Amino acid sequence: MPTTDPIADMLTIIRNGIHAKKKTVTINSSNMRKEIARILYEENFISKYTFLEKSEEAKRKFNQIRITIRYTTNEESVIKGLERVSRPGKRVYVNSINIPVIYNHLGIAIISTNIGVITDSIARREKVGGEYLCKIW
Repeated sequence: MPTTDPIADMLTIIRNGIHAKKKTVTINSSNMRKEIARILYEENFISKYTFLEKSEEAKRKFNQIRITIRYTTNEESVIKGLERVSRPGKRVYVNSINIPVIYNHLGIAIISTNIGVITDSIARREKVGGEYLCKIW
């Protein structure tokens, strides 16, 4: 069944995995989801991510991404919150001057720009704006 908002679906799967104290979650793959997983890994919100190719013997119909959630020594997730900002029904665009600061730079905003999917700090440094996809803290 196709989803109307795959990014929100990805964030919800990660959020539900955190609430269930799961070590890994698996989501269907897309180029945007791969870039978001890469950013989460580079910003140390997740431990690792791997790409799973579709196969008959594993009964996978789609390419998937397996995300390993990062926890502290107290078994608390490093990710405290995930929020989708721009939605298919209401797109939110920001220019380089109006890029928000998430929790005094303790969180990140993910922005889709003409140079790729990047974090808020890189967008400010490169002076580019774009679609404000989500924020993570």
